[in-house]
Amino acid sequence: MSMSVDAEIFAPLDPDFIRDPYSRYEVLRRDDPVHQSAAGFWVLTRYEDVAAGLRDPRLSNRPARFALVNRRNAERYVAAAVANNIIAFQDPPEHTTPRRLIASSLQTFLKARKPVVRQIADNLVAGLRGARSVEFMTDFSIPFAAGCTCRVMGFPESDIPLLKRWSGLFFYLFHSIPNAEVLEQVNHALAEFRQYVHEAVEERRRRPRDDFLTVIIQASRGDYSFDQGEVVDNCMLLTADGIENPQTGLTTAVATLLRHEDQLARMQADPDLVGAAIEECLRYESPGQYQGRVALETVEIGGKSIRAGSVVLHVLAAANRDPSVFPEPDRFIIDRKGQRHLSFGTGRHACIGGMLVGMEFEAALTVLFDGTRRISAATDELEWVARAGHRWPAALPLEIHDL
Repeated sequence: MSMSVDAEIFAPLDPDFIRDPYSRYEVLRRDDPVHQSAAGFWVLTRYEDVAAGLRDPRLSNRPARFALVNRRNAERYVAAAVANNIIAFQDPPEHTTPRRLIASSLQTFLKARKPVVRQIADNLVAGLRGARSVEFMTDFSIPFAAGCTCRVMGFPESDIPLLKRWSGLFFYLFHSIPNAEVLEQVNHALAEFRQYVHEAVEERRRRPRDDFLTVIIQASRGDYSFDQGEVVDNCMLLTADGIENPQTGLTTAVATLLRHEDQLARMQADPDLVGAAIEECLRYESPGQYQGRVALETVEIGGKSIRAGSVVLHVLAAANRDPSVFPEPDRFIIDRKGQRHLSFGTGRHACIGGMLVGMEFEAALTVLFDGTRRISAATDELEWVARAGHRWPAALPLEIHDL
């Protein structure tokens, strides 16, 4: 693609950008890898810069001073209060112990839940038996991701519609809230979400169960344990992340495999390739396109001086297609060797739910493509949701034929 770098090249809500962000990333990575946008924020697109920046303690994860969810607005907006109480927006040292405690507790808890995840996938596929056409996100991906998350957290599956709505609005904490109407919706939803989780936590204190709510209430490290607000808000984070990202990422992964029939056939012929195929799906189409940081001091990156207070966007999706790290980056190769993708981030804020995502993807892809049915996409083009920072498909209609 021939395009010069200009002020509008990084425009996440532009329809052409939404349809194909990768050609824009290619130009930026080649011609201006440390790019200052017209709005003043910085955009990093090389793997080396993105990986280093995500590990750099001089780049803070706290909301920018002008963000609606900045700490100064914590008493004004529920969204700001929640944002400043969850590990996703904290820096060391306050971030270190709670993150380690949540991550280690979740990993231990999930180790015994693989059969549960597989059973949910089996049940959903069984429910599709005989159907000739389905909308994959509605009929499988959403109930699967939400069902797995409810089972882990301990919420009743009858509450999935509520949790789904709250989770979708929760993700506005991580990117721009576009207007006052959306801000009101987010604040209202998070207030409801908080009350719901608070009541569930109080019930677990009276009657512990075999779920992660109970685990996190009881978790401690040395003299540290979570207070009520930390438990509630971080469980909201885990729930929203467990519902939104896997459902969209899994839908994209299925669409990607169906568009690359030769690679899908290889995976079906050799089940040992499923894990590698999942990693390549996440590299090839990153559900989270970028992560933001704020410079605590003047930082030099790629020969550019980035002043203190500046917002720096680390474009994971661009790094994942850096040809210096991934040869032929625009090719989908399920047994690709070499460096790991950055779709889960890296460093102190790497995604702690990656283990659950992997379990869900493995169960879903194994069951869906077990050779007992032929699946094809009903359309050649995916429609992508117009949402900055995320590459989320709006739908995936499929045709299914039992063999």
